[in-house]
Amino acid sequence: MIAFSSTTRRLCGILSALSACLVGSAADVAYFADNGYGNPISTLQHPAGEHHQGVTYVAYQGPHEDPYIAAYVHATAQWIGPVQAGVSAMGKSPDQIDPGELDNHGKPALVVDRQGYIHLVFGSHGGDPKYGRNPLGEFFMGTKGKMTHVVSVKPRDISAWRVVDNIPVHGTYNQWVKVPNGDLYLFYRHGGHRSDWVYQKSVDDGRTFAAPVSVLKHKVSAASPTVNDSWYAWFDNGRGDTITASYIYHPCANPKHNAHRQNTYYMQLDTQSGQWSNVQGARLALPVTKESADQLTLIEDTGTVRTTHGTAHVDAAGRPHLVFPAGKDVRYYRWDGKAWQKPVAVGVAGERMHDGDFFVDSPTNVRMLLAQTTEAGHEIAWWNTTDGGLTWLKGAVFMASKERSFNLSAMIRNAHPDAVMLLASRSAAEPHLYRQMHLVGAHGALVRPAAEASHLGDRLEQIKSLPPPNKDKAEAKKRKKLGLGDDDL
Repeated sequence: MIAFSSTTRRLCGILSALSACLVGSAADVAYFADNGYGNPISTLQHPAGEHHQGVTYVAYQGPHEDPYIAAYVHATAQWIGPVQAGVSAMGKSPDQIDPGELDNHGKPALVVDRQGYIHLVFGSHGGDPKYGRNPLGEFFMGTKGKMTHVVSVKPRDISAWRVVDNIPVHGTYNQWVKVPNGDLYLFYRHGGHRSDWVYQKSVDDGRTFAAPVSVLKHKVSAASPTVNDSWYAWFDNGRGDTITASYIYHPCANPKHNAHRQNTYYMQLDTQSGQWSNVQGARLALPVTKESADQLTLIEDTGTVRTTHGTAHVDAAGRPHLVFPAGKDVRYYRWDGKAWQKPVAVGVAGERMHDGDFFVDSPTNVRMLLAQTTEAGHEIAWWNTTDGGLTWLKGAVFMASKERSFNLSAMIRNAHPDAVMLLASRSAAEPHLYRQMHLVGAHGALVRPAAEASHLGDRLEQIKSLPPPNKDKAEAKKRKKLGLGDDDL
């Protein structure tokens, strides 16, 4: 059972996979679609949605790992879609029930340009050698797909889409940043592990892009010829015309992949000058190497504690606040103007805290929305600080379930209070990998009539003919041995 914390008209509980709301029409459910596939969203590929002129647009990975988009009109409480917006080169038909058959790295990222056209980038895990040489990286384990850019045919209309062939195919972890003047920045890793992190700038609403600029350098490690310097990074708006970059280091073993991640880093880009700098304002030469990162941008050396990509936002003074999952914890960092505050673990000691995102209301007031695994099951809850992160108190629980697990997107860009984050939920007991998609905000989950939220059609019947997952497959064995997650390849 999924439970919700509020009793407003939009807040409902899921009594079963296709249950009715506790409040409101008996035909209403707390999800807007049931065709999220695999792990349809993450904080890494972002934003998953944007609020624009009274409408919240959200995108996720659907059947065949294709991108799907839906829209919510706030004034009328009306849902539109979801609509398939493109075709992923990584999809298989029929949809698989073995997690080892999914790639899960081609999730869509969404942005709305100055003219109201909606853009999605999706569909690649580093590109496929058949599309040509990768000039800024290598093809590596799991490398496949084709990074694809699609644009809505009409402004603010999700019904029809066209492919725009104006970006490289060699991309992973696609991320959009829109600066105040409307210029678009597309960040991504230019291939598999052994690839640079880059950005491309568009000054004409995504019709054309400048050549990729390498930001983080991949290379053979100075410490060992059998290790390659690699990175996981997260980019977002800073104050004014700046863009923030939070990242971690991955010592990628050669020739075999490994699961270790470590350290936390921060830097920023002044988009007016094109100059990157560290938190103190010292200039950085591009691309940033492991050596220069350790010297100029390091926040914390996390040692052997496995650290994964985090999120970063700034306060009104432009000072960064960051969150990184580390081990079972989620660590919060804050720059106080002179030094990095000692990291504080958010959550309950001994319980597993997962990925999430947060709002910075003031230099000392932060609201964090996190997924958590407890003895009772799974939940999504607010965690709040009023003393700059020295202490954290648990706030309202958005969702709680014994049997359904959750994964979260980053916060919706320019979020309406009623729609701040996209969630996906699935019960491990379900004999398939489809997930329910939820859009949540100040009043809980936005509801939808059950008939409108059902989009699987005969897919559940199709997968009944598939053989059960083969647990001995090489990929499944590799992932189990290395403890790899969906954003690890």
